[in-house]
Amino acid sequence: MKQQKIRGRQNRSRPRLVLHPLFLIVGVWYCFTGELFLFLISCLVALQHECAHAFVASKLGYSLHQIVLMPYGAVIDGDLQGISLKDEITVALYGPLCNLFTALFFCAIWWLYPTTYAFTDTAYYSSLSIALINLLPAYPLDGGRILRCVLAQTLSKRHPSAQAERRANAIARAVTVFFSLCFFTLFLLFAIQKRFNLTLFNLSLFLLVGAIGNKHNPAVYEKMNIPQSANLKRGLLIRHIAVLETCPIKDVLRFLERDSYLVLEIYSRAGEHLCNLPQNEFAYCFEKAQSPYQPLYEFFPFIFHEKSG
Repeated sequence: MKQQKIRGRQNRSRPRLVLHPLFLIVGVWYCFTGELFLFLISCLVALQHECAHAFVASKLGYSLHQIVLMPYGAVIDGDLQGISLKDEITVALYGPLCNLFTALFFCAIWWLYPTTYAFTDTAYYSSLSIALINLLPAYPLDGGRILRCVLAQTLSKRHPSAQAERRANAIARAVTVFFSLCFFTLFLLFAIQKRFNLTLFNLSLFLLVGAIGNKHNPAVYEKMNIPQSANLKRGLLIRHIAVLETCPIKDVLRFLERDSYLVLEIYSRAGEHLCNLPQNEFAYCFEKAQSPYQPLYEFFPFIFHEKSG
């Protein structure tokens, strides 16, 4: 198998900051409750978290559109379609790491200037809390994304890429449901003592929705992204795979990987090299196929017509 790097042009547009309408409403509510300072510090910490995600994603060549300040935090919106497992781990890890370094910075400040504790304790605890919560191995938190990607990488050594991602998604979903039940149990225990902790309830509900919300829309099929045209601008490894002309198109699917570009080298039964079939052209064959068991040679008229044209 030969591998080669295609260098594409990266789109590094700067994301814009957007305020969700509910963000302003919640801010007004915190004004009347006397906790506006805590609200603003929490928003700044969440914004710092998402900016760290956005920074590393841009450095890796992914196009980002906007950072949206929500009532419960912040989210980034961008073109991450086809992101490799390695890059997804890197992007997910930078958010909580940034918050941990911020908390460590405040600890260092307290060591040198203890009097600053009274002015920076809220920022410290907010940074530490957001970092630790996001490191939980529950989807869609950063830790859950990292767990799913690590599982997919590990399982892909023994199973086809698509099957490995399906199993990784199932395991990550089960772990998320477990954490959701744990937080809900804690909420009930506090409620029995007449100490209602809405944070535990909201976190439990958030994780439960994250676990079952995309059950009927598996990410593995979206990220397979057979044409790969949009991903070439970021650069992809070329994987050359040699197959016989009698190879069914269903067998080619196991060679597809979302972080590489497949080129099939098709050989006759006599061992003669017939042609190369890039991944984008295979996508056309896959769409036109009447059956997944159709051999590749049945698409030769289209292939050779494209080559001659």
